[in-house]
Amino acid sequence: MSEAPSAPTSAGEGVLAAIQDAALGLVRPYDSEQATRFEAALEALAPNTRRAYGSALATWGRWAALLGVHALTPSPFVLRAYLRERADNGAGISSLRLTVAALRKVQALVGVEPTANDQIVTDTISGLARQASTPRQAYALTAEALAVVTATACQPRVGRGGKMERPEQARRRGLVDIALCRVLSDAGLRRSEAAALTWDDVVRWDDGSGRLTVGRSKTDAEARTVYLTPASVEALGAIRPAGAHGAASVFGLSAASISRRIRAAAAVAGLGQGFSGHSGRVGMARRMAAAGAPTHEIMAQGRWKTARMVEVYTRSEEAGRAAKWLA
Repeated sequence: MSEAPSAPTSAGEGVLAAIQDAALGLVRPYDSEQATRFEAALEALAPNTRRAYGSALATWGRWAALLGVHALTPSPFVLRAYLRERADNGAGISSLRLTVAALRKVQALVGVEPTANDQIVTDTISGLARQASTPRQAYALTAEALAVVTATACQPRVGRGGKMERPEQARRRGLVDIALCRVLSDAGLRRSEAAALTWDDVVRWDDGSGRLTVGRSKTDAEARTVYLTPASVEALGAIRPAGAHGAASVFGLSAASISRRIRAAAAVAGLGQGFSGHSGRVGMARRMAAAGAPTHEIMAQGRWKTARMVEVYTRSEEAGRAAKWLA
């Protein structure tokens, strides 16, 4: 591309600059003709679309920069790897489609090879969409999984900004991850319930265990109280700030962030993919079933009104009971 003597000066300059900045050099340097084409194209987009394109390109640009990939004309195979990694990390299919649409737009405007239009990319999006529409049970935060997460959570890792954590940063983040996984697996919490917890909801008993009050939800007309193991109470104590107000959030995370944190903790622990904000709920049911708890006790801890979900989550443990009679 030829170098531009000056940048455009019309009202669209701010939007153009924002898109270019977000894309981390995706389309720079640009000449005056390219700048005009960009302006015209951006003016035709709704403001929300412009912002969404900028955000999608920024995320893609950071990933490409970390791997040394050419961000403007990646090979279809590299783009496929990016889309699959994003899907594994919890990105929705609409977000993935937006990324491809934004890159296609930029490639068309600049006039480079339209690698984002390759059939491989199209097929990858279709396959991920099919997977997203197929219900599957989340992997469980079982006692074994909790032990591995506890052992590995405080190890420094690369953060979302692409930088390695300092040891103290890793420890603070790791202690939250440990408490989060343990409480979800003890109380069988949904991610929205975990996000809504305050310190007033947690009561420590003299024997070291605790009681957790879970607020009203779409399935519970009234708040319910459930049991916390001493290990979870200890993990919560490790992250509670000195002088924390009772109404303050326990984890300080949104529901979506809770899912991401669980996935990341499981991945670093070597537990693989498939973990989500629902993994604690499945883990609680399986832990209790493995210990021989009757269905009604599992229902009470998980706040289920019928036995159906308990049966779905604990079918492996139920089948394993045949080992007593099969040699």
